[in-house]
Amino acid sequence: MNELTDLARVRDDELAGRASGAGARALLASVAATDPAERPSPVPLPGAASRRRARRLLAGALATAALAAAMVLGPSFLEDGSGPATSYANAAIEIEQRGDWWVARIRDPFADHALYSEAFRAVGLDVTLELVPVPPDRVGEVVKIGGSGTTGPSLGIGGELEPEGCTIGQAGCALTVQVGRDLTGKAVVSLGRVARPGESYQSSVVATRKGQMLAGFRVDERPVREVMAEVRRRGLKAVFRIIDPNENGGGYGMDPAAQSRPVGDDWTVWEAEADRPGVVRLYVSEKRVAQNPIYGGPKPPEDTSE
Repeated sequence: MNELTDLARVRDDELAGRASGAGARALLASVAATDPAERPSPVPLPGAASRRRARRLLAGALATAALAAAMVLGPSFLEDGSGPATSYANAAIEIEQRGDWWVARIRDPFADHALYSEAFRAVGLDVTLELVPVPPDRVGEVVKIGGSGTTGPSLGIGGELEPEGCTIGQAGCALTVQVGRDLTGKAVVSLGRVARPGESYQSSVVATRKGQMLAGFRVDERPVREVMAEVRRRGLKAVFRIIDPNENGGGYGMDPAAQSRPVGDDWTVWEAEADRPGVVRLYVSEKRVAQNPIYGGPKPPEDTSE
């Protein structure tokens, strides 16, 4: 007698769309009640061995792929389970420990800042890094730094170009940030990067200093017509910041609603800053006072050589 004739039968329509039916439960009970030694051996179907080999090959391929993925992602995880990783990399930044310092090389200076924070968290640091547009001579510098709760002997945070003195865009030149290994608490760092065309700088850099757009030309306390003549001579453009000096020149105010006023040629220029590539920002006022309101007196000497 064929033992299969005693098993419960289940029709396809009983299984459609159901996790379990009466027939299926009966079949399961019948199989479970049968001694494994007495169960009939399955009849090999044509090509069954080939299908088994294919399944084994597929399983091996999946295991290899999983291993490869683990090798790629490895630096993101704890290296030995006892502490944070000593290196990490993603599409925007790579970080490694060098002695008493964490050194982060920026792969993409225009990336989402969240990717930088992700990398610092992976090595156990709470650092928010923002890259901001600055004049060419400030690229790689830390423009602003803040935070709280930092302790330890090696807390210096700095930025530079690596290798030193290289030009961004050249092969092998990268922006880097150095963070002390013992940094605790939270740090917020703004690092200077190259500005996109038309993008305003996010740092206050006097435009008459050495290496800047108006280097070698003093603008302070001159009339607008003289300064604008020099601006045009150098192929530059200017935007105006209209200020209201205090009576004694010791400071000034500024009305945002008044910034669209026409600026007269006889107004006074008190200072010039770099606004964006090819554009300077002139601080001007209609009223002239005895002291430079930007500095509360004469402008300090500076290196203005070209």
